[in-house]
Amino acid sequence: MFKLEPVFKDYLWGGERLKELFGKRTSLSPLAESWELSAHPDGDCRVADGPLAGTPLSEYLSRRPEALGGRVPQGSGLPVIIKLIDAREPLSVQVHPCDEYAARVEGGRGKTEMWLVLDRVPGAFLYCGFERETEVGEVRARIADGTLDQLLRRVPVEPGDVVFIPAGTVHAIGAGIVLAEIQQSSNTTYRMFDYGRRGPDGRKRPLHVEKALDVAALAPAETRPPGREAPRSMPGGSIERLTLCPFFTVELLTLDGVVRGATDDATFLSVLCLEGGATLSRGDDHVKVAKGDSLFIPARDGELAVEGEGALLLTSAGEAPGDGLVERRSPF
Repeated sequence: MFKLEPVFKDYLWGGERLKELFGKRTSLSPLAESWELSAHPDGDCRVADGPLAGTPLSEYLSRRPEALGGRVPQGSGLPVIIKLIDAREPLSVQVHPCDEYAARVEGGRGKTEMWLVLDRVPGAFLYCGFERETEVGEVRARIADGTLDQLLRRVPVEPGDVVFIPAGTVHAIGAGIVLAEIQQSSNTTYRMFDYGRRGPDGRKRPLHVEKALDVAALAPAETRPPGREAPRSMPGGSIERLTLCPFFTVELLTLDGVVRGATDDATFLSVLCLEGGATLSRGDDHVKVAKGDSLFIPARDGELAVEGEGALLLTSAGEAPGDGLVERRSPF
């Protein structure tokens, strides 16, 4: 197992809070996103320490595909991207395609995602789906006259909220929100509406209206995370499953001592430290993580011990509830 160097993005809507909250070191300003786990061509993390230091994660996984585990189809690569996002200003209203459309039109994956709200200014909200069933003609007219956001459902948010965004859901992160995003490994986004905002070049940023309307569900959205479970206590802490879906499994481990479990060869495990710190031990490997650190644990049988105080976001390969597999594949 090894820590990863993140990839930073300076999109115009970003702020400086990832530096303040998570100690991210970069000269980029604003800092909109920190890609904590990614082997995508648009942002390829590097191994941060050990004999492989400096190696792109995609290169490591091409040499060691078994590190992803048996639940990841052979040759498909790392299935997820994990980001920390600071939205000083609202993001554009956008939508992502499903796997079928993305493969046919873009030659890649679709994009379903999940958000865990970490911080927010008072009154912050995000957009998820429409307030009502809406006709295509009305959506086109609202895009043209700059009032599309008036049709969308506003969702006030608090730290700890979890929002699931299936492909096809029209959505936007609102101003003043810091969150962790777990998504399929895709960078395909169709921008529907951008508040008339202009980019650094002084021009309005391009919209992708036709493709967006091809894939968007023009209706209220179901954003409750599938497979969510209440926190489960154990010696040394507790664990809460946030999402279980075919694309990723996400859990929140809260530590107050030593938690013991076991990894296997079914899936990799990503660990993102959101609060405090911990030491993770598997066999002869011992790695310390602090707030803002991202750790990749290759799939392999072995006992895993985690000692410390804080909160760790755990992400592994996806699994559909009720598909005949053992649903709880957490190491704990």
